[in-house]
Amino acid sequence: MAHTLAAVFAVRDMAERARHDLITAGFPGANIRLHDAGSDEFSATENIRSDDSDSLLDNIKHFFKDLFGSHADRHIYAEAVRRGHVVLTLEGASDADIQRATDLVERYAPLDIDAHAEHWRASGWQGAPQNDSATRQGASMQSGAPSQQGTSAGNVNVNEAPGSQQFASDMASPPPPSSAGANVRRYPGADNLPGTSYDDEQYYRSHWSATYVATGARFEDYDPAYRYGHSMANSDSYRGRPWDEVEADLRSTWEHTYPQSAWDNFKAAIKHGWERVTS
Repeated sequence: MAHTLAAVFAVRDMAERARHDLITAGFPGANIRLHDAGSDEFSATENIRSDDSDSLLDNIKHFFKDLFGSHADRHIYAEAVRRGHVVLTLEGASDADIQRATDLVERYAPLDIDAHAEHWRASGWQGAPQNDSATRQGASMQSGAPSQQGTSAGNVNVNEAPGSQQFASDMASPPPPSSAGANVRRYPGADNLPGTSYDDEQYYRSHWSATYVATGARFEDYDPAYRYGHSMANSDSYRGRPWDEVEADLRSTWEHTYPQSAWDNFKAAIKHGWERVTS
């Protein structure tokens, strides 16, 4: 499957170096972009004036929604750009290449976006619910290794001025590579699963709220599972066949596509998506 990698940098020079290393390592330059407030995709819109910060922020949010779908991290990336940081994205990385790309980008100390988001909220930012940056696990995101920048608000410098990145001298030992809160993040490509209609999304949100919200899980964790079941029920390969007959095939495909998202944890949501179409 294809992944999108994203990382936030305090200074453009570090992002440029990370991009250079990715290209040198064989990743297509056209798939690697640096996004800041002056990027064409944000500023070259006829109805956005240079002094219209609200319209610019809306344009940034729209862009990241197109890139990351419903994943809550899109709010943090948009806010990072608004505050003068630079977001690097790599699209279309394969399963075989995504960890290699992550390791390359981690060399350049990307920011801990969870720690920064907590700092922004403490200062009054309300761009995303606080629990959106809680434990990162499930189908919507797989964490890479944490960088030397640190993984907690107490260990990361959150100075907002571009170009002022610093390192903490009392850095704690980093958690293992599979831990949550990694500074380079990967997301299943938005084109891997078809979208659902507004009515379908509201239906699945209602089921998530009734079934999973009390566990602390986010809708973004379960959204791919709902859409997976929904899309498989509509596919030529499985249309009209009973769940019990196709479950083994669906499980095999799911485990190959989302190896860090255990089937047993998401089976009920997948089946609910399936039954949305077949019931």
